[in-house]
Amino acid sequence: MMLEQIGRYKILGELGKGAMGVVYKAQDPSIGRLIAIKSIRLDALTDPSERQRLRDRLFREAQSAGILSHPNIVTIYDIAEENGMAYIFMEMVNGPPLEVQLKAEQSPDGETLLSILRQVAIALDYAHKKGIIHRDIKPANIMVHEDGTAKITDFGVAKIVSQQMTQAGTILGTPTYMAPEQIQGGAVSGRTDQFALAVIAYEILTGEKPFVAEHLTTLMFKIVREDFVPPHRLNSTLMPVVQSVMQKAMAKNPEQRYPACVEFVNALGAALNASDHWMPLPRGASHNMPTGISQEFSTTMQETMAETIAAPPGGEAVAPPMTHGAMEKTVEPIVADIKPLPAMEPTYPSASADSAPPSRSRAGLWIGMAAAGVALGAGLFFMMQGDRETPAPAPAEQIAINEPVVENAAPAPPAVSPPASTSVPAKILPPARPPAPTEATFQLTTNPEGAEAVFDGNADSRCISPCAINLSLGRHTLTVRREGFRETQRVFTLPNDSGLIVNLEATSGTLTLATTPPGLAIVIDGQEQAAKTPASIALPVGQHRVQVLKGTERQEFAVEIRDGVISQKNIDWP
Repeated sequence: MMLEQIGRYKILGELGKGAMGVVYKAQDPSIGRLIAIKSIRLDALTDPSERQRLRDRLFREAQSAGILSHPNIVTIYDIAEENGMAYIFMEMVNGPPLEVQLKAEQSPDGETLLSILRQVAIALDYAHKKGIIHRDIKPANIMVHEDGTAKITDFGVAKIVSQQMTQAGTILGTPTYMAPEQIQGGAVSGRTDQFALAVIAYEILTGEKPFVAEHLTTLMFKIVREDFVPPHRLNSTLMPVVQSVMQKAMAKNPEQRYPACVEFVNALGAALNASDHWMPLPRGASHNMPTGISQEFSTTMQETMAETIAAPPGGEAVAPPMTHGAMEKTVEPIVADIKPLPAMEPTYPSASADSAPPSRSRAGLWIGMAAAGVALGAGLFFMMQGDRETPAPAPAEQIAINEPVVENAAPAPPAVSPPASTSVPAKILPPARPPAPTEATFQLTTNPEGAEAVFDGNADSRCISPCAINLSLGRHTLTVRREGFRETQRVFTLPNDSGLIVNLEATSGTLTLATTPPGLAIVIDGQEQAAKTPASIALPVGQHRVQVLKGTERQEFAVEIRDGVISQKNIDWP
């Protein structure tokens, strides 16, 4: 039987169900807002110490996420405990998690997925500056709103980075996306979340996870010790430069990764733009992508080599114009090996356990490589033989077969050798080099989009983000403006800096609200705040409607927020 109400919230239905509880869709009757309520069965754990540990972890989730106010992080409103159940009241996102989108037959396009990665990176860097590490970034914890906004959820394993709260040796998180330092029980940092974000990016681009194994211990060993298959080997639309970016973001040593998640996504975006038509692959699609020389090409090459070195009917194997010798002794055993060569499949350390069977095209790759080696060796031998001897002319009988028969033909005059040339051969000049480029394309992305960008103070060199613009090589200044946000300036150099992601800072002021009695709920512009009175809340510049709730009673007032100004309000409840 489904619950009808939790606290003051009316239950409207179920959004999902897990081993530990249910996620409900609910409505706040006081303001009509829809929320999600995550329920966790504390009494499912019979061990009292384990039950208390889980309870502390859940309340830490609310405390950690409660101090985070960001458009790309799911807002936590409140937490409660009743009858062996814990309830977390949070913002409801009208859209599926990224996990569902990646499993779909038609996954989102490349630009959409890259935008999701950018938004997640910006939100993670924001949380890291607050001293909070998520520690369980995965596609299931990235919600995608119907308008394309990505929001990180489930800070259930997040923790405040402090010596008092660090539990050495405790492994929390999803193993597939865990960083080596998590597996080894080391200290975690913002670069731990960056590793997980890079694993998601790899999965988006190739349709495969970088580290896969049947057993947990094997998986952990691969993450700590082994390398992943280069992305361009699984997705032929990617350039090899993507591999360098992924290697840095998934470095075994966290100190070797990018300083921030946004820097990783910036570098990845620039590497992807090196390819004209890159595209992500849905899960499992890499098994159908070409990985080497095609079967048709390798078969044709093998047949050509066989015709070159096979013996004619009734004769012995000859490789014209070579005579029997050392090269023939080398070629014959190679040919014997080439003809019956079975299909071979190269393996990689991190290949998926459920991958497709070996493709015949890869067998053709090995055959083609061996045949190419034979052809190269034969060509070198021909060059060496050319200076030693001139092949004897073919017998007259063979020549006559191909000549027309002419009756009463006059005898051909004796051949006269042309006089030796005394002219100096013309000097062969190398091809002219193309002129060096004088311009490069610069790509700009802002969060939020729709900002005006002016380059070098020139009104003629401007665009609206996201945009791409051709600029001369060298140093440039960038000014970004958008209403409601502070003006931002950047300096970059082409071609070294091919693109930037600029996170705009909203103009804001502060509302300081105190009440008598304290501990009252605050609702601003229809959104309940995590903090209770007394509280200091940062708000965008402009007019805001504020409500203070005491049970079913409320007081309401309007406040004008100005940039950088603190507005104070005291309420004495009658």
